[in-house]
Amino acid sequence: MHAETPRSVLDHGGTLNLALDLGYALFREGMRAPRRNPVGLLTSIYLCLVTLHDETLAPAYPMERTSPIDPPPPLAALRAGADASQVTMWDGSRVWLVTSYAHVRSILGDRRFTAVTSAPGFPMMTRTSTLIRSQPQSASFIRMDDPEHSRLRSMLTREFLQRSVEDMRPAIKDLLDSTLVKIAAAQPPVDLVARLTQPVPSQVIALLLGIPDEAQDYFTERSAVLIDRGYTADEVKAAREDLDQFIREHIESRIEEPRSDLVSKLVVEQLRPGNLTIDEMVPMCRLLLVAGHGTTASQAALNLLSLFTDAGLADKLRANPDLVPGAVDELLRFHTIVQNGLARAATEDVQLGDVLIKAGEGVVLSLSASNRDEQRFPSPDTIDPQRADARRHMAFGHGIHQCLGMWLAKIELEEMLHAVLRRLPDARLAVPFEELEFRHEVSSYGIATLPVTW
Repeated sequence: MHAETPRSVLDHGGTLNLALDLGYALFREGMRAPRRNPVGLLTSIYLCLVTLHDETLAPAYPMERTSPIDPPPPLAALRAGADASQVTMWDGSRVWLVTSYAHVRSILGDRRFTAVTSAPGFPMMTRTSTLIRSQPQSASFIRMDDPEHSRLRSMLTREFLQRSVEDMRPAIKDLLDSTLVKIAAAQPPVDLVARLTQPVPSQVIALLLGIPDEAQDYFTERSAVLIDRGYTADEVKAAREDLDQFIREHIESRIEEPRSDLVSKLVVEQLRPGNLTIDEMVPMCRLLLVAGHGTTASQAALNLLSLFTDAGLADKLRANPDLVPGAVDELLRFHTIVQNGLARAATEDVQLGDVLIKAGEGVVLSLSASNRDEQRFPSPDTIDPQRADARRHMAFGHGIHQCLGMWLAKIELEEMLHAVLRRLPDARLAVPFEELEFRHEVSSYGIATLPVTW
């Protein structure tokens, strides 16, 4: 072994560097006198020190939370440092992590960063990412750049405009009221995840797409696999194939007999004129199914958790229901369920403050860190339903890929808060907070159960 080869990793000061120097000295001594110092042992010690040094320079990502309702503490430390920091992903690759509000927003609006999963250097956030990379034809439009992205997204834009989804508010309100009447009549404790926050968003997206009630459990179960990092690549692949086949059959049924749902409109207005193919329509509908209910369900459960554990919040909303829309934006900012962020890759060299991101390098944008940026949101770790600029949060992203369904999600979240405050005024947690199970392995952070009593 060349005695000077490892020295390049020792050019960083501090206590850890001294430990590495000691390890290296022991290694060289072991090479000179193998009888007195077993080389195998010393080599192992040295390699462990190098690994520790390497992980300090590029820590593993995603990072672990110490509080279930706050982002991992290292994110705040990184935000206070360089404009971007290197982290190591689950597959061993290194990418840039961006944590400040200003830089996250800037990159999301910068066309020099691509959302295409197959692009060189694109971060593999989950096993599903590798699946999309190997089958780019099955990707939805959120994994495309313009002009293809805009071509496909524009076919849905009208249906998800604020004024369009407002027409759904009465139906959503009625659905919530009927659901909560049944819950209120039940014997507590009741799990509001199983009885409210999960089934209602599923029913809303099923209503929008014209999916039969009896099929909701099927698509809910398979959708859950796609956003959970705990499943194997084969399990994710199988769940996606099942879901795609289900969607394809639903599309074919609407080709034969169109109705008034969104899938029928796409068939009549886009598929038949030749603007859209079935192969393009399947991932489009998959996106609406998976993102349309899973994310809303996760956010809704965390919103209710805050309602039941923050007496000040509950009192303010009861006293003044007009605060609910602002409170929803504040809760979206505070919880930021897309916990691991959004992935991009640079298509050319970009100078980001004091960091040069080179073409072909991956970037992860931490939405949760940006939404807790004290430079943008004073006292970011507190929930303030009257925060004046809460709607500037990054929970829905920014730029051309900003969440298509954000207005629908906000209506569901608003009406759920209204309905719970009205129908379950005395609801409270039925178990200690410490016993709640949080879903750390899913892309959309949430809570497994929410048992309440009254």
